[in-house]
Amino acid sequence: MAQHIIVGECMVEMSNRGQQLYYQTFAGDTYNTAVYFKRCNSAEEVRYLTAIGNDDISQSLLEKMRAEDLSTDLTLRSPDKTLGLYMINTDDKGERSFAYWRSDSAAKQMFSLLEPTILGTPKSFFISGISLAILSDEHKQVLLDLASKLQQQGCCIIFDPNYRPQLWRSAEHARLWTDKAYALADIAFPGCDDHKTLYGHQNLTAVQQHVAALGVQEMVIKNGEHGIQIFSHGQHCIVPAHRVTTVVDTTAAGDAFNGGYLAARFAGQNEQSAAGFGAKIAAYVIGHKGAIVDKADMSIFIAANALW
Repeated sequence: MAQHIIVGECMVEMSNRGQQLYYQTFAGDTYNTAVYFKRCNSAEEVRYLTAIGNDDISQSLLEKMRAEDLSTDLTLRSPDKTLGLYMINTDDKGERSFAYWRSDSAAKQMFSLLEPTILGTPKSFFISGISLAILSDEHKQVLLDLASKLQQQGCCIIFDPNYRPQLWRSAEHARLWTDKAYALADIAFPGCDDHKTLYGHQNLTAVQQHVAALGVQEMVIKNGEHGIQIFSHGQHCIVPAHRVTTVVDTTAAGDAFNGGYLAARFAGQNEQSAAGFGAKIAAYVIGHKGAIVDKADMSIFIAANALW
C-alpha cells in the first residue's frame, strides 16, 4: 500500500442549520482532501500530518479520522493547545461565509513536535497555502526543507496555493512563500480567482506562465465555469466543469476535487481522466451540506463513477 502524506490543520466546524442551531463536525482544507482521497482510492494509505490537543474534542477528531481510514501516526499531540474552530453560514445560493478562531491552535506546533524520521519514504507529500500560512516563518522553512528532502528521495510534491488573505502578514509575504512552494511542486492546483487576488493575474495565460516559470510540470488550473485547464509536460487539455442542478453548499468543492484528482492519478489514470473524476466528486459534494458529506451515501456514488 503506497503512502501519501497530507499536511495541515483540521478544525472544529460549526455549520448553521437555521433557528440559531449549529451542527458540529470537523473540517479543514487539507483534511477534506485527505478524506476524499482515501474514500475514492482505498488502496492507498493516506497519513495526515497535524497536531491536536489532549482534550475530549481532539480525541473525537482522532476517532473521526480513524473512521475515515486515515492513518493517524502523524497526528501529533500538543501538551497545552487544542483545535481551532470556525463557524460557517451559507446563503440561498450555497455560497458561504466564515468566522474563525484558530490563532492559537495546536496545529501551529506540529513542526515543534515532529520527529522527521517517522515520515519514511512516502509516494506523495501534499501541502496547501493554508498549511504554510498557519506556521511561523521558521516552521514554513522547515516544512519546505522537508518537502525538498523527500523530493530528492523520489516523493511527488503536491501544492494547492489556497490563498486566505487573513492568514498572511501581507500579500507580499504570501507571494514569497507561495512561490517557494510552487518551485518545489511536481503537481500544483492553481486557482484563477486566487491568482487574481494574490498576484493580480487577469487571465489564464498569466497564471500558467507564472507557475510554469517556477518549474511546475503538472498544472491543474481551476477556472470556475470555464472548466479545468491542464498543462502537463508540454501538453494542454480542457475538462469542462461538471454541471450541477442544485448547489447546496460550496464548502470544500476545491478540496473534494483535489482528493478525487489525486485518487485517480495514483490509481493510474491520466490527467484528463483524473480531472473529470475530480469534477464529479466536487459536484457531488456541493450538492450536500457541510465540508465532509455522508460516507455511506458517497461510497455508492464513487463505486458508480470510479474508472479503476
